[in-house]
Amino acid sequence: MTRVLIVYYSQSGEAERSAKAFAEGLQSAGASVVFEALRPRTDYPFPWRSPRRFFDNMPEAMLGLPPEIETPAFEAEARFDLVVIVYPVWFLSPAPVVQAFFKSAHAAVLRDADVIAVSVSRNMWHNASERMKRLLAEAGARHRDTVAVTHQGSALLTLVSTPRALLFGKSDRLLGVFPRAGVAEDDMGRVRRLGAVAAARLADAGASGGPLLAGEPAVAIKRWFVVPELLAWYFFYAWAQFIRFLGRVHGGLRAVGVYAFAIFLVCLILVALPCTLLGTWLAYPVVRRRLDAYIARLAAPTGLP
Repeated sequence: MTRVLIVYYSQSGEAERSAKAFAEGLQSAGASVVFEALRPRTDYPFPWRSPRRFFDNMPEAMLGLPPEIETPAFEAEARFDLVVIVYPVWFLSPAPVVQAFFKSAHAAVLRDADVIAVSVSRNMWHNASERMKRLLAEAGARHRDTVAVTHQGSALLTLVSTPRALLFGKSDRLLGVFPRAGVAEDDMGRVRRLGAVAAARLADAGASGGPLLAGEPAVAIKRWFVVPELLAWYFFYAWAQFIRFLGRVHGGLRAVGVYAFAIFLVCLILVALPCTLLGTWLAYPVVRRRLDAYIARLAAPTGLP
């Protein structure tokens, strides 16, 4: 019987839903699944209630400075046929708790293991996925596939529904216009099917070393958001360094920096994002080859559906 370890962290519950949906698919194909929920020593609140408390986590998420976590229950030297890491995206990065797992002794379970990485986000998951690939490579894992799970609704409408859920815990349809916050049940069905395909292919030809989900709808990249997200990553990184610097000078200055970043982010979305989309459209004939190559890299190792 195929043995699978699913390691996940979930604050809002969406990553946990995704982990369980993938597990249902694995189990339907006859796999045995072990769950491991990662937990920080000091838990993050949900909902956040405070915008400052929410944005204050950006510097550490961006710079890879994770919190301490509780010791996982599985043996660090245990061997599994497949390890699945399900992680939410925080500020264009894997959630800090997941980054902490890679710094723990239990990350040894990933060495020479086949791994599928499943990201759960509003819609910008590309940079977090690239960081996950680097973390897996450093851990000595064989990254077999990428699965991207995103919240329901358009990129514009989720700018309201997702923050509303994170800050205030309200996930219902607002005013009958904005979608429910979180991942749609139809997309959870896709995740279940991908789990079943992964288990079946691993059992049939697991030793081949190639992607288990090639040809399946595991990732869907919106090419017009690739460049804006890439530019946003550089802005976030600069702000993370600046806020950390302010904090070293004085704790109160860090708070000022966090508020300034929040205001900057709103301006970035309202002004810089439309300008970047327009610029990408105008420059597309010139940058098309490089953009296509970068998109292929983002989709790897699973490949474009």
